Amino acid sequence: MQVLELRGLESIWAFNAYQTLLRGLALEQACLGQDMETTFANFEGLDLAGKEKELRRALSMVNLEREDMLNLLTFVADVNGIPYAKKNLKNMGPTELMEAMLLVCLKISEIKPRLATEEVKKNYPQGV
Repeated sequence: MQVLELRGLESIWAFNAYQTLLRGLALEQACLGQDMETTFANFEGLDLAGKEKELRRALSMVNLEREDMLNLLTFVADVNGIPYAKKNLKNMGPTELMEAMLLVCLKISEIKPRLATEEVKKNYPQGV
């Protein structure tokens, strides 16, 4: 299995599904007394193995909507780079599907979305 290039509107939908998983982790931690911002910061500070462990946990406990799962699975291809079609996904077992979603989430975790660059932020007035 491999992850296709994250492009197009579908990549934003996949990113939103990924964020749903992270919010699930943050809610779990909030129940234990840790604020959500700390949870997100801790996750961002993890190495790849740590992120994989936390994302596996999130995939096992967060009840993703069907559409969210499909949005993640849109970017999965076989070893030859041929995307899995929805009908092929029906032949995959739960373990394969979870692994496929995990691979996409790990790829998304490498993205550092910024609404404004640090250089632009320096020019903002304080408090904006």
